[in-house]
Amino acid sequence: MSFPHDDRPWAEAAAFLRDRLMPAHRLVAPDPFRFVVPRALRFAQLRAERPRGFDWVVVHKGQLDRVPRGFLLALPEEAVPVFGNEVFVIFATAPSADLADLGESDHVRAFRNALPELAAEAGAPVPRHAPEIQAVPRPWLQPGGVPGTARERAWQDELDRLVVDYLGTAEGLSVLDIGCGSGRLAGLLTGASALVGVDLADDALARARARLGAQPGLAFARMDAARLGFPEASFDTAVMLDVADGLADLPAALAEAARVLARGGRLMLTASNRDSLPLRALRRLGQKVPPGGLSVQELTGMLRAAGLTPLRLDGVLLSLGWAMPGASSAFGPLEEDPEFIEASRMLGRRCGPDHALGIAVLARKS
Repeated sequence: MSFPHDDRPWAEAAAFLRDRLMPAHRLVAPDPFRFVVPRALRFAQLRAERPRGFDWVVVHKGQLDRVPRGFLLALPEEAVPVFGNEVFVIFATAPSADLADLGESDHVRAFRNALPELAAEAGAPVPRHAPEIQAVPRPWLQPGGVPGTARERAWQDELDRLVVDYLGTAEGLSVLDIGCGSGRLAGLLTGASALVGVDLADDALARARARLGAQPGLAFARMDAARLGFPEASFDTAVMLDVADGLADLPAALAEAARVLARGGRLMLTASNRDSLPLRALRRLGQKVPPGGLSVQELTGMLRAAGLTPLRLDGVLLSLGWAMPGASSAFGPLEEDPEFIEASRMLGRRCGPDHALGIAVLARKS
């Protein structure tokens, strides 16, 4: 199907976008829009992306079944409706001052009224709060360094994308989330028969229980990753996101994860890369290198020693300015720049685990 330029509602939506799209903007829209905005992403291409990761979201009110359910239900909390007609609603995540919030207009109200029915079909409530995004210290930053909120969101979005890519929805599987924090995985692994989160942070566990404790199949417990209180072969899948760098004894934690996995079970793990391209550059220049992290060889060696065979490795983000403390003054203005963040995301994917800031691994218990 080409773009229907002679159809007034379609033409109005396209004209609205053309007048406002900037080169760095990200857009997701129904398939025909790629004929008028070639860089537009189709809804069928979405994996773990959320509305907040785009500048513009175009929704066809008659084709809501073609939009990923979780993405659609999150739209009212993460974006503002700024255009509406009898066919389309266009949302902006950071609308300019000249764009009014059309949330109470008839065109947008029709869209909003459909959400409770969609949520009931999915067996999930309409979201009332956007997922928690916390900018936390990263091992490759200078001591106490914290990345900007937008860049931290990009990091978390990349991990979410890889979770879905590696594990799908975990349909019918029992999952152990080691270092669960406030329970972010519950929104991704929606097909799991059971999801148990463990952490040592009481405040994070309290948030997880407050947000998710009433949902069936979910449980949270205070537990050390190196001393898991579960019998052998209790889980089909285990996940350790953003955990490895903070563990006192990573080999012991990996051995415990392997112990509680059933034979053939999978572990997904992420870690910061101490041999990333920016950190290698710092060493070459004789500069001080932030502590922490693992090389690909160290990480895969630890996995094999625990009885886990690496199946796939991916790189997560690559940004010279973010990784090099000495460059912070020059790159600081780009810390929250959407185009620069998106370039960091794509570079990480393309350069792979040997060069990116982070390493993602999927391994299987032998």
